[in-house]
Amino acid sequence: MDYLDELIEEHKKNPEFARAWSAVEIMHELLAARVKAGLSQEQVAARMGIARPRVAELEKKPGSASFERVLSYAAAVGANVIVDPTTAKCKTDVGRAPAKASGRGRPVGSKHAAKGKSANL
Repeated sequence: MDYLDELIEEHKKNPEFARAWSAVEIMHELLAARVKAGLSQEQVAARMGIARPRVAELEKKPGSASFERVLSYAAAVGANVIVDPTTAKCKTDVGRAPAKASGRGRPVGSKHAAKGKSANL
């Protein structure tokens, strides 16, 4: 473990930092899924029903996004966000076919995510 890793681990003891860092880690995985799927920001935006600059903002500043927006992004790139209700921590499950846009700008299956289940997007 290098110095930066140690510093991050130390700061994760602060709940506010831990929440922000978790958002960064989730979006990093989802961005990798977008790139792996060969999707542009424009294509993801169309699937989410939002403008491309909103996708760019989400990728740059994940801590400012709503959980619903992150779930919508995950659906657009073909990933699930899984919430562990015992720890309130999230992880991603990447590798399924990207979802089609719902036309409402809302992620498919977000009701499940709110109940602590896999967001089957």
